[in-house]
Amino acid sequence: MNTNDWGNKTIRPKQDRPPKVNIRYPCPGLCRFSGMISFLVVGLGVYYGGISVLGLAPLDWAAPVWTGKHLGLVVAGLILGALAGLLGFAFSMTIEVRSERLNDLIIVLWQFLANGMLVWILTIGIAMSVSLGREEAKAAVLHFGAEQAVIHVLVIGSIVGLVQGIAFFIASIIRLPFVAYIIFCETVSLIAARIHYFKYGIEGKFWIVAGLIVPVLLMILARGMIERDRRQRRLITEQSL
Repeated sequence: MNTNDWGNKTIRPKQDRPPKVNIRYPCPGLCRFSGMISFLVVGLGVYYGGISVLGLAPLDWAAPVWTGKHLGLVVAGLILGALAGLLGFAFSMTIEVRSERLNDLIIVLWQFLANGMLVWILTIGIAMSVSLGREEAKAAVLHFGAEQAVIHVLVIGSIVGLVQGIAFFIASIIRLPFVAYIIFCETVSLIAARIHYFKYGIEGKFWIVAGLIVPVLLMILARGMIERDRRQRRLITEQSL
């Protein structure tokens, strides 16, 4: 070949088609759930286990006093937790979920769970700030206990998300009218918002607004992500056949 023509040589992959992946019937919802659990178990285990072994006092997250050991444990927990999350995600990719209905159930529950926690934290936080004011709301959380408040809001958000996810899945199977579905979800959300306000001793009616908004926001966010996970499963399955 003439050395003057080297720049004109076309470089292309040897294969006309992309190589097949060796993964069949993956469930994106299961992978994400496994990754999250692995991250939490390892990350929190490193932090709280390290505190116990080193004889340290737990951080007061309302007014943390950082030491080198505390900082090291938090950083180590984040790094090892992230690695565990990746490994958990990768391992779950090898688990075959052949049933499309079971795959849909896991995807729906995961997306409503994850988004439910985020939507609930955001919405109920704004509702408390409107009802009490930012400083009073912060004081109410500190009085309740910072760690207890985090657990409390995550548990309620998870329950609201899972209940709405189960309703969404059942409604799609039995073709439940949208009006009946949304009324059920609004009822559950309103009850949860009222319980949340009662637990903190907050007066006012803004919990009604929060309870009505949550199911709508959650449905909008979750539906798009559910379709994304379904599409990812189809693409991977097609490349594996």
